[in-house]
Order: sequence, then structure tokens, then C-alpha cells
Amino acid sequence: MEKGNRNKAYEALSKSADTLLAEDRYEVGQDVYGLIFVSPVTSPSFIFAFIVVGVKFSLFGFLILDLYNKATEVNALFSKKGTLIRATQFLLLPIAIALQEDLIYVYTRIANIKYSSEILEETPSATKSKFALSFLLRLMDGIASLTINFILILTTDEVLDLFLNFAALHFLQGIDDVAFQMAHEGFLGDRMEDRCRVVEETTMSRRIGDSFTNALDSILFMLTYACMIGVWTYVFIYEQEIGDEL
Repeated sequence: MEKGNRNKAYEALSKSADTLLAEDRYEVGQDVYGLIFVSPVTSPSFIFAFIVVGVKFSLFGFLILDLYNKATEVNALFSKKGTLIRATQFLLLPIAIALQEDLIYVYTRIANIKYSSEILEETPSATKSKFALSFLLRLMDGIASLTINFILILTTDEVLDLFLNFAALHFLQGIDDVAFQMAHEGFLGDRMEDRCRVVEETTMSRRIGDSFTNALDSILFMLTYACMIGVWTYVFIYEQEIGDEL
């Protein structure tokens, strides 16, 4: 009898926990990717958001091209580096991932939310296709930013320069946030400001999944870290082999 009561109590607690999780809400992201999601395709806010994303991706592309040219000219990737800089690189790898706000956002939302058509009742323009588009663009942003960070980590020769590069790149990462903030404060007109407030107020319900689904954010983070560790280890070993040959 007592065992049956305990089972019923456990089931009641489980249902209560599921109910609380279902009531949790996640914001869509207060940035230009949120604007892309909630704005009509022909609206000024949607066009503005795409222009900002285009500018940011162009700057990323220019920077990657410049890094590639320099790396191939002087072989900066495999050049001999001191123990201090290599140790600093190793410690900065997980920090580099954690600082990628857009990438972390995608990892978190993949694990915790699922698109529901209920959102159309409050925000008719927040369609599933634009939800996927905003996610894809945000993911591309995060991957591009992390790639540049990783290249800088591997090719920088001095510890101080490494931290300065981190600070400089953080400025580039925040371009979309600055653009959204300007629109939110009304610098780009009242209609744009109103649309930004819609982004603020739009939320999505939490997905109730199994333990694997709920752990996807941690799994994706660790997989990313493992890939970076693998590349860093390869570069380190190759550098030692070149040094031994010389």
C-alpha cells in the first residue's frame, strides 16, 4: 500500500515538474535575427535586419580572407611558438566557444524549444520558415565568428596580442546587437522601434523532451570543444615534428 502511494506521489511530482517546464518561456533573441523572425518580409525592419547581417558577414569574409593570406605567406599556423602562448591557447579554447553568443543561443534553443504555430496568433509574421531562416543565419554567424577566433588563437605569437585580438573581435561580434539597440531606442523611426518591442515580447514555449534532447546543448558544446582540441593538438604535434626536423 505504501509502495503504491509512493508511486502515485512520484507520478504527481513528475507531472508537476513537466507542467512547470511547459510554462517556461524563451525569448526569440533581442537582435536583428529576432527582427527577421517576427517581421513581415517586405517590411523596413526585415530589410534593415538583412542589411545588417549582410554587412556583418561581409566583414567576417574580409577578415577570414586576410587571415588566410597572412597564414599562407608566413606559415603562421605551424610556426614555432613558445610554451606560454601554447598554454594560453589551450586555456582559451572553451572560453572562445562560450563567448559566441549566437552559437550558444542556437545550442540552447535546439535543446529547449520547438516551433509551434500558436505563436502566429500573437505574431502572424513569425512563420516556421522565417524561424528556420533566423536560426540558420544565427548559426552561420556563430560558426564564422568562432572560426575567426580559432584561427587567431592558433596563429598569434604573443599572449598580449592574443587578448587584444579577442577584444577587437568582440566588437565585430556585437554589430548586430548595436544595430538592434539603435532601432529599439527609436533612432530609425517609430515603426522600427515598435517592431523591436514585438521582438522583446515574443516568446516560445519550452519543449519537454527526453534526457538526451534536453542535454543537446551540452552535447553540442562538448562536440565543438572536442573538434577544436583535436585541431589544436594536431597543430601542436605537427609543430613539434617540424622543430625536430630542423
